[in-house]
Amino acid sequence: FNAYFPAMKSPSPYGLVFFLLMVLFNRANAQNGPQNRSPANIDRFITQLMDSALVPGLSIAFIENNKVQYSQGYGLTKSDSTQRVTSATVFDAASLSKPVFAYAVLQLAERGEIDLDKPLYEYLPYPDVADDERYKKITARLVLSHQTGFPNWRKNRQSKQLAMLFTPGERFSYSGEGFVYLQKVVESITGRPLNDLMTAHVFKPLQMTRSSYVWIPAFDENFAYPHDQSGQPETKGKPRQANVAYSLQTTANDYARFVLAILTHKGLKKELVNQMLTRQSRLPKKLFGEDTLSPNLAWGLGFGLENTPSGTYFWHWGDNGSYKCYITADPRRGNAVVYFTNSANGLSFNQEVINWFLGGEHPAPAFLGYASYKKGRNPPENKR
Repeated sequence: FNAYFPAMKSPSPYGLVFFLLMVLFNRANAQNGPQNRSPANIDRFITQLMDSALVPGLSIAFIENNKVQYSQGYGLTKSDSTQRVTSATVFDAASLSKPVFAYAVLQLAERGEIDLDKPLYEYLPYPDVADDERYKKITARLVLSHQTGFPNWRKNRQSKQLAMLFTPGERFSYSGEGFVYLQKVVESITGRPLNDLMTAHVFKPLQMTRSSYVWIPAFDENFAYPHDQSGQPETKGKPRQANVAYSLQTTANDYARFVLAILTHKGLKKELVNQMLTRQSRLPKKLFGEDTLSPNLAWGLGFGLENTPSGTYFWHWGDNGSYKCYITADPRRGNAVVYFTNSANGLSFNQEVINWFLGGEHPAPAFLGYASYKKGRNPPENKR
């Protein structure tokens, strides 16, 4: 108070009220981000980041008040080509594949086709880990909240054996393997290939017209090639088999439609959306090499959660090596930003993008541990 009113020895009631109003105004102002998100300002901001971080191509969608207010592509689909990135350019969603699948699993729960708390082995035994009885404790809820006890990926991807790290439910440990097991269960329960199920229950209802967990010919005309840290293009992998942990091919526009479904409870009852965005497990302060629990990071059913003085947000990232992407959303205000890049450097400026579009406090980028483009671009070992 004295910093604002140095001449006043003790605050008057009116002065105290004025001071509190100023604090609230300044705090709200900081949380709202920039005041002028004009297309010209957005273009300038994004292109400067891309140039600084050596990112050849990027596609972004910004949601405000539960509406897509801006969607645009920047740069090139391939650094040695002339094809521009547009809002229809297809990117690897990498681990952003997981929340879309989680949404479909909750739809199955809503229809009574799967029980989130029933052991998965009762639906489908898993031979890869059958010699460890602990796996019989794994449920859909534990998969979606990353508490299965599985590693992210087995050491030898060709191996039929999967070792468990701890008893399911003990703690958070990010795992693509858990999602693969749940995918097998869902395909067994429904009797349908994963991509057919996702197309019928998610992509078509949400009008995600350029989204698929397997490659389709329509993508050939406009897709982004991956690039290494120096900006050199690499070979594009075109998935033939669906993997819910990382094979989703999509656009920022389409993914924004999915985020809007979460924000507006479309295709899923409010009660289940609330479960999706309710803490199921606590996160450490760092994804790797840190056991101390974070006071404001948690995981729901498919999304990470940030609970901070500036608000509650849900978030996720994607890293397929030379494709990187990110999403953060503010369900209370109906705001969100999602972006995809065709670069190994694409997560070196996620903090800047979140702050610019959403404002507020966001500890998730520090949890992930990607180096800022200002300091260097070596990523941690948390691909997919």
